Amino acid sequence: MIEERKMRLIIVKAGGTAGKNSLTYKISLPSKWVKEMGFSLEDRNAVIAFDGEQITIKKQSNPEETI
Repeated sequence: MIEERKMRLIIVKAGGTAGKNSLTYKISLPSKWVKEMGFSLEDRNAVIAFDGEQITIKKQSNPEETI
């Protein structure tokens, strides 16, 4: 069963050395989903992929590999 939720993107002005009109896009993930994927404060490395239509988030399979 796929659980689906409707959410809104968090859009903020980028800081640091970003251009004057740069924006950053974020989304808040439900804690339940993240915990079910096995993430924790000690192990929070992820792999994210974009195929032009969908974004996929996976737990990094090799935790020794640094990001």
